[in-house]
Amino acid sequence: MFRIKTITLVMAAIFSMAVGFTGCGGQEAEEQSAEAALPEVRWTLQTTWSQGWLLHEMAEDFAKRVNDLSGGKFIIDVQPAGAIVGGLEVLDAADSGAIDAYHSWPGYWMSKHPSAPFFASIPLHLEPLMHTTWLYNYGGKELYQEMMDEAGQNVVVMPGGVTGPEMLAHSNKPVEEMEDWKGLKYRAPGWWGEVLKELGVAVTMLPGTELYPALDRGILDATEFSTPAVNRQQGFHEVADFIAGPGLHQPTCFFELGFNKDAYNELPELYKKIIDNAAMAMTLHMWTKSNVADMEALDHFEERGIKRTYVEPEVQREMREQAWEWIDNDVKKRGNDHYSRTWASVNEFWERFSDYEQFMVPVRK
Repeated sequence: MFRIKTITLVMAAIFSMAVGFTGCGGQEAEEQSAEAALPEVRWTLQTTWSQGWLLHEMAEDFAKRVNDLSGGKFIIDVQPAGAIVGGLEVLDAADSGAIDAYHSWPGYWMSKHPSAPFFASIPLHLEPLMHTTWLYNYGGKELYQEMMDEAGQNVVVMPGGVTGPEMLAHSNKPVEEMEDWKGLKYRAPGWWGEVLKELGVAVTMLPGTELYPALDRGILDATEFSTPAVNRQQGFHEVADFIAGPGLHQPTCFFELGFNKDAYNELPELYKKIIDNAAMAMTLHMWTKSNVADMEALDHFEERGIKRTYVEPEVQREMREQAWEWIDNDVKKRGNDHYSRTWASVNEFWERFSDYEQFMVPVRK
């Protein structure tokens, strides 16, 4: 807000000098006139999430920041999944202009473009700090918009919140060694599901609303879904005796803010800057907030007598090799230039950042 007022003040002062030094009163008048000229805008944003979820809170936090930074002139009404369209229909709704904006997870758009998961989460690859750095300062954000343009989507996209690693599994049996995974009835979507099929896992895909009863009835042996805090809200620990780590399938989880491109382009440049800054501030705030919530969730599981299991390091390395080989083969098979360039970019960054981190960051334990 201070920066916005400063910019307005400077512009007003320059204008005053151009017309012949009208004095302090003239400068204040120009400032007030510039602020008054900003239009009142009201948008509707729908999320993929239910009211009360931490993920829905990301969109609410973003909207509040936009409102505050604009002095109440740019209001975004946030609606939960199903309020206007289905939770997974928000991209299409924003593309058509049925809604102005949405908050979702880019991994859902694999059918629209194969590169989509790179901007959500990559199995056994970029961790939260790495993924954030790649997106904001190593070309990821530019590749992100390029992907949407190539997919023919009439939307502007940007990172819209991030969490730490997701829970690998709520399970009714330990999953530590490779043999534990063979034949396991496990819910896993996307790339991770494809990788596990090749390792002998009985992969299935069920919507989130069906996971609790599926675990309870033995239809599933184990499931992934989200972070410890979000999973706690779902109550999976009530019907599964084990939790498994680390978050191999999603070492980080980035979410997406999307805006109808026509509506976005009509905004004053100042409002576009407000959107950028509000999205980045929300991403940092919700990242740190979710970390604390995840720690509290793990404590809660332990207090409830839930047993922790941890995938052995050598098994993790084997799974990483399998996962990256699967993606590499898929990139070659599809022959999509954007898919290939994005995979090359994240791999180059991973190598460079890993070397940097190994040299610069002290050991923890």
